[in-house]
Amino acid sequence: IFEALRPHTPRLAMAPIIEVFVVPPLGCNCTIVGDDVSKEACVVDPGGNVQHILDKLSQHGLTCKRILITHGHLDHILGATELKAATGADILMHQSDLGLYERVNEQCRDFRVDLPTSPLAPPDAFLADGDVVQWAPDLTLRCLHCPGHTPGSMSYYFEQQKLCCPGDTLFRGSIGRTSWAGIPSLQGTSDPQQIVASIDSKLLALDKDVKVISGHGPSTTIGEAHEFMRRFR
Repeated sequence: IFEALRPHTPRLAMAPIIEVFVVPPLGCNCTIVGDDVSKEACVVDPGGNVQHILDKLSQHGLTCKRILITHGHLDHILGATELKAATGADILMHQSDLGLYERVNEQCRDFRVDLPTSPLAPPDAFLADGDVVQWAPDLTLRCLHCPGHTPGSMSYYFEQQKLCCPGDTLFRGSIGRTSWAGIPSLQGTSDPQQIVASIDSKLLALDKDVKVISGHGPSTTIGEAHEFMRRFR
């Protein structure tokens, strides 16, 4: 899984395959990042409608090798087990969100979403800040732990594609939610100071031309995030 286990010199992707589409139950952006050469791919946050995800992979001739979970909220994880069953891909996430992942039924009740019909598959491996994951023979991504929205929120930076998937940590013109009044399953799981510190220290350190595909809503760039955060503070 990790780059350190098989050293090599990453190449520059000439024409990455990137698909972003909204999935149920709460309008999460699911992102497919595919390698045009090996036809291997990652799927970030398969929240639901797994058949549509599989159809998109098939349209491009892609094979999903990694399922990347940005954080443990129900709308980002509910389709991961079905996608794993269909593709054999590894489910990867930060261990600090395992509690949220395992309490998915409580989250579903709070958000009035149908409960999963079977238990979620356990993650295959846990990622930590700074880990480099090999997701295709010559392509890697870097893991940025960005706690705040949740304790284990991860941003995935596809270095060769200059693309970042921060989940619900950063949006176009806003940051992730940290107040959960009336939602017992998420009480005490967010920190408003921590999310700002994560954005400042991890995401704003990326090049300004990096594209950001957030967990919901339109895409943005790190350059736009700099401007927003300057006004936000």
